[in-house]
Amino acid sequence: MKILAIETATEACSAAVYNDGEITARFEFAPREHTQLILPMLDDVLEDAGVTREELAAIAFGCGPGAFTGLRIAVGIAQGLGLALNKPLIPISTLATMAELVLENQPDAEGNYIAALDARMGEVYWGEYAKQGDELVLIGEEQVSTPEVLTEYGKPAIVFGSGWEAYQETFLQNPPPWIKGIIREVFPSAYYVAKLAAAAWLRGETIDAADAEPVYLRNNVALKKGEQGKA
Repeated sequence: MKILAIETATEACSAAVYNDGEITARFEFAPREHTQLILPMLDDVLEDAGVTREELAAIAFGCGPGAFTGLRIAVGIAQGLGLALNKPLIPISTLATMAELVLENQPDAEGNYIAALDARMGEVYWGEYAKQGDELVLIGEEQVSTPEVLTEYGKPAIVFGSGWEAYQETFLQNPPPWIKGIIREVFPSAYYVAKLAAAAWLRGETIDAADAEPVYLRNNVALKKGEQGKA
């Protein structure tokens, strides 16, 4: 099984190849440079992994939530490659990749795992994940809300992501007792897109390239951006 993975939903830009259990990846923190970096990264990981585009079983991409422009880049490239190569796509949650990274590094953390990304405009994108065996499963649905909603969470959890750091006065200066650990500077990575995509492939969770869409969560994101511009 060979899967190419793309992740550009935040300030981090990354690419990876899953090659029969081995993952080759590139990661760079590079705000506003994704369009210049991502295509060379894809070529580099394919070359390093010794995989041709024709050998790929699928193209995986971080589908969001995340930055509007970054999500469009990932979807556009994945869709273009999928159509050109006649390959299916595998959308992977940005928040899930962050949770997978933390699980791998802190498998014995107390409580659940809550990933949160800064959604701007006084809101956060967030998702709650719980361990089931060696895997994480999403509890409920991914959401966009004000930070204050998360302060009322209450159950033991480890927290991570820019959503917590962006609202330090709310969360981190005097953290509520249910927060059992705070991990800073956690970003989504194509390494974990590739890892989760391999499992999704085995479950048959693929889509046609023409059906690929980003997950914004905030349906009126374009309207709010326009309102910001006027302000």
